[in-house]
Amino acid sequence: MKKLLFVLISSLATISLTAQNKSTGISKFYVDGGVGAASLNGVFATLGGTAVLKNNWLASVSYYSLDMNPKNLPSNYEPGQTFVILFAFPDAMPSVKMSMVNFTGGKLFPLGRKTWITTEAGLSFVSGEEFQFTPQNVEGDLFYTSSNYSAHKTRQNTVGGMLRTDFNWAFTPYVGLSVGAFANLNSIQSPVGIELKLIAGWLNTKKKSVK
Repeated sequence: MKKLLFVLISSLATISLTAQNKSTGISKFYVDGGVGAASLNGVFATLGGTAVLKNNWLASVSYYSLDMNPKNLPSNYEPGQTFVILFAFPDAMPSVKMSMVNFTGGKLFPLGRKTWITTEAGLSFVSGEEFQFTPQNVEGDLFYTSSNYSAHKTRQNTVGGMLRTDFNWAFTPYVGLSVGAFANLNSIQSPVGIELKLIAGWLNTKKKSVK
């Protein structure tokens, strides 16, 4: 999926390079990369590309890599612990790793020459982990105590839906910042998050000439 994303972003970038000199209908093109926080104590990184077309319609492709708590983590879950002298070191908590490739379309709403808002919706191809927790007796010795649940992990693939909105600010004609939020709906686990991204490309902040 990462290779496909790279090819698509590269293709959009190639098209946008000609947009500045030819009437291609592309008014902006930029790539973005950033990080954010998601539901269920999640964190993520994202990479994407956006082309703004005629009448401020836009097309976007993006990749998200998430790490978060399982949605079905038992409320009384206790991790195993390793004991060294007088110290106890708990095992890592179960963590769901998920990747999403999203193809979205939407609308740009200009706020000023250097600021704009985008809203998008589209399809999402999701690969993620699911956990099955089973209660078990806690067993241990002087060095280790087991968790009160056994955990079985499987990997699933599915198709979902992606919703995004961003506020964008171009502080130079080629570089800017973006703050936004997303919600992804899928059958594995549906994260909601906020994100901070750096955007770079042809942001088209020049004043329009008056004829």
